[in-house]
Amino acid sequence: MSLSHVGKVKSYWATYRLILVAILLFASAVYLHSLTQKPKVYVSKQESAVNFKIDFIKFFSLGNKRLLSDLIWVQTLMESDQDHYKQKDLNNWMYLRFASIAELDPKFYHNYLYGGQFLSIIKDDLPGAGIIFEKGLKLYPNDYDLNYYAGLMYYFELGDADKGLKHLEKILHHPRTPNFFPSIVNKLKLETGEDLESIYQLVRHNYEEAEDPILKQKLGNDLYAIKAEIDLKCLNNQKGGCDYRDQNGKAYILKNGTYYSAKSFTLYRIKKRGDKSPLLKSIINTIK
Repeated sequence: MSLSHVGKVKSYWATYRLILVAILLFASAVYLHSLTQKPKVYVSKQESAVNFKIDFIKFFSLGNKRLLSDLIWVQTLMESDQDHYKQKDLNNWMYLRFASIAELDPKFYHNYLYGGQFLSIIKDDLPGAGIIFEKGLKLYPNDYDLNYYAGLMYYFELGDADKGLKHLEKILHHPRTPNFFPSIVNKLKLETGEDLESIYQLVRHNYEEAEDPILKQKLGNDLYAIKAEIDLKCLNNQKGGCDYRDQNGKAYILKNGTYYSAKSFTLYRIKKRGDKSPLLKSIINTIK
């Protein structure tokens, strides 16, 4: 065997050894990586959502404002989150989307109805919800749903009784108004409408009317909590005419002389925050 041939063999073996070592090192790195607990990184939708200024959107819509508003609407529904928005600075990403849609397609009714409900019930963004409702009511002043949900929000959430009753009284004689509604409005006028029985009727009506699954789930949880509190107070105070089954049809549990619900729940409480935000007031006044 010539010296040159021996040198080539040694060179090949050296190369194979390097490849083998590289493979072993790579496999070791992958194994160690799988054993290492990696920190979870959470980026909220508020931080990652993209919103453009309405003037920019209008300029590049090229006359297709309605098509663009539909695209924004669908994308917003697909990306919607349930995180509460605590700031009252009108910078909630979902509010900005609904406001943009209102500018592009002012007659898009569902944007006001579902946008207002989602902001007030799910996102807890009351200033944003108020503005979206008011924009809708400017175009549809006698609409049943807009007056109903805006009225409840103003009265119970924002603590503005006058504004809330103004919207609720507008639909007292509407064909869709439930039979129990006039008596509840009268109680609200006398400021005695916070009994749980009346609230249960209102929330049940909202639940039956809701189409969005997220809204329906939230209202369903509220219904369970309200009914459970009513029933358990009745049962544990040994009153007559009590209901022994919860909202889901399951029997309440009797343990050591006390009734409990099969499912845990958080007591439902009306917030009545009395938010007199100058920002909200000034913007609503300009809309009106």
